[in-house]
Amino acid sequence: MLVLMGRQVETELKLKEKFRELCEEVSTVVKEREDVVEELEILSGNHVSKETASLLRHGQKRDLDKMTHLQIMVNQSHLGVREKLIFVSKMYLGTLC
Repeated sequence: MLVLMGRQVETELKLKEKFRELCEEVSTVVKEREDVVEELEILSGNHVSKETASLLRHGQKRDLDKMTHLQIMVNQSHLGVREKLIFVSKMYLGTLC
């Protein structure tokens, strides 16, 4: 049973790392979009660029909200993995005594 739980913890640690990488990717995209919005605002001499900038800002807010929720999920998952790791360590130490 300890071996299975240990493997599960290893798998969850790998998933946690993938989640972190995904968060970094989303963060990069959001920052790139911010650069585009800033350029559009500089060119805001016409109505179309103003509307486009507004739409991109709205999309950026949604992306930031999603990224925040994803980060919360990653943190909760990390806590769960740590709890399992502590449990497995205690169980393993208990079998050695």
